[in-house]
Formats: sequence, structure tokens, C-alpha cells
Amino acid sequence: MITGAVLLMTGCSAEDVTREVTPRDAVAISFSCNQEEEITRGAHQGAMNIEDLYATGFGVFASVSAEKKPDLMYNQEVAFTFVGDMDNPLKGYWSYYPVKYWPVSITNLFISAYAPYVELPIANPETTTGIYGISANTATPYVEYRRCEKPESMVDLLWYFEDIDTIPEPSGRQKGTLNMKMRHALARLAINVALATPPTSGTKVLIDSIALTGKMAKTGRLSLSSQKTDTVIENEKEIVKYYPVWSEQTYDEDEGGEINHTIIIDNDDNNAESYGIIDSQVRYIEGLPYAWQPAGLTTTAQNALSTGDRQTYIYLIPQENWSVTVQVDYKTWGSGAAEPTSGTKTVTTQANLKGNTPYVLNITLSGI
Repeated sequence: MITGAVLLMTGCSAEDVTREVTPRDAVAISFSCNQEEEITRGAHQGAMNIEDLYATGFGVFASVSAEKKPDLMYNQEVAFTFVGDMDNPLKGYWSYYPVKYWPVSITNLFISAYAPYVELPIANPETTTGIYGISANTATPYVEYRRCEKPESMVDLLWYFEDIDTIPEPSGRQKGTLNMKMRHALARLAINVALATPPTSGTKVLIDSIALTGKMAKTGRLSLSSQKTDTVIENEKEIVKYYPVWSEQTYDEDEGGEINHTIIIDNDDNNAESYGIIDSQVRYIEGLPYAWQPAGLTTTAQNALSTGDRQTYIYLIPQENWSVTVQVDYKTWGSGAAEPTSGTKTVTTQANLKGNTPYVLNITLSGI
């Protein structure tokens, strides 16, 4: 069962594509940045967190026109500078150049951003995974994203959008600093595997591969000029949920014209058809290799894409009526057995994949 758990050029000068605006009290536009979901790098490899943002920076679009065309900032890189010490190594500040100022009239001021920052022009956009395209400076802003197949190389994508109606007031920061809350634009899928019953002592389990087959968007366009909201009740409180707006999805087609695709994750480094490794730290017990064995090998579900103490995910472009068949091929060794027994588990599930939403696919292996 799958369930949703309730993630250019370095700035353009005014002579290029942006226009100067008359500053009001010469208040500079500055940024601070955090995330809706605070996570640690070690526990969630592949999911962008604030430390990743420090390393990659983010790109900003700003407009003073009703059409939301980026006439104030276009793919402006905002980078983080570390000034920390032993007590606070992550201390630092965000900056960009050339500096822009809050305009006299901000009736139509729109600011949006994405991360990780990508410099233009993008090399090899036809084959690049992750962000492979950015809107022109004469269009409302968007980024184009291509699905990646390797869990350990998947690019998480963050977005921010807001209509600004006043200069931010000081609140522990310099006046004019916009506190941007970045949100995850993709659907994040974790695959958990558990045993139906406790195994006998000495049993070992190796997952050879996990294959996902179904209609999965290959590319999509993330809007940076709009977003969706929904109000839900959590713990007896109203909470506003934010969702990205995606369009222009494309899909793979097989020879029969069916829209279908298979993502294969297996344990073989040298398999040309393999897209990833379930656990690259292959260990040996009594000469038998195994790539997935939870501590104690219990019936508790554990992430099948983990490597050591790290955890990875499959990132998918949001889409409606997502249907996928998941096949798990595995081997088991009984206590002292020299040869394994092969097994296969297949499940089919369906969901509406939303951005900024984590999903979990729980698979139970029986007969062990």
C-alpha cells in the first residue's frame, strides 16, 4: 500500500535585461533562506536541506510588472558566505551582485526562487538530468526538470514564490531582508521492505533488484510565478499546505505506443542496465554477500535504498493517476545454507502524486 505522509550568468546588469527602480530610503533587497522541512544531511541523503543550500545557492527572479516578467532580477545567483567559527561553523550570510533596491511602488512586486542554482547556459540540455532548462528573460519564470534514474544521484528541487506588498520589517535581521521559505517541488518516494514473520536464526536476505514500471513523467515544467494552497486540519489546528504548479509533462513511449517506463535499482555496479545500488557497502558473513539486512533482521519495515546509515529516495515529477507495478527480486539463505533460494514479490498501487509531499511504499516479503 502506498500512502502519503502527513521536499546564466551570475546576475544580469541593468544594461542587460533588468531595469533600475528608484529606491525608497535606499533599502537594499536582501535574503535569508530556510526550509519548510528541517532535516539533517546524514539522515536524508538526496533530500536538499539548509546545508545543501549553503553549498549550491539559489536563483532569484523578481518583477515589478503585472506580467511577472523578470525585469528586476533574472536568474540572479544568491550565494552563501561562511564566517563561522568552532562554536558556530555554519554562521554566514547570503549575498548577490549587483545589489537591487526595494522600489517606490511595490503594487506588482513578485519574487520567486529555485534551488539548486544553475548557471546559464546549461551544458547538454538534451541529456542533463535535474534542471535542464530555464525560462527566457522575457517570459514569466519557470524551470524545466528531467527525471533522474539513480537514487544516489537524484536532484531534489526547491521552489519559492510570493507576492510582496511591503518592505520586510526588521526582526532580528536588517530591514529589507526577505525571509524565504523554500519548499520541495517533487514527490519523494521511500521504499520500505519488511519480513512478514520473524526469520529463523542465521537467515540472510539479499535484495537483487527493485523495479518500478508504470507511467512516469520524464520531464516537466515547474512554475515560478504561481503555486497552489490548501487548508487542512492537523492536531486540531488549521495549517496551510503549499503545492507547486507543474505543466508540460512528457512521457516515455515503448515500441507499441504505450506510455510506460521502468526504473531498475539493483546491486550490480557493472550492470549497464542498472540505475543504482541498493547498498554499495556490500558486506560478507560466512562468505555470503548480502546488500540488505536490517539489524536483527526483524519484521520492522526499513528503507531498502539505504547505504549504511544514509537514506535515499526516488524523486518523481508530480502527476495525476500515477499507477506503478513494483517487483522485488530477492534471495534468502537459511542458516548454514550454501545456495540461496530465489523469490519475487510483485505489488501494484496507484496514487495522485503531489509535489512537496513524501510517500512511502511498504513491501512485505513472506515465506522467509
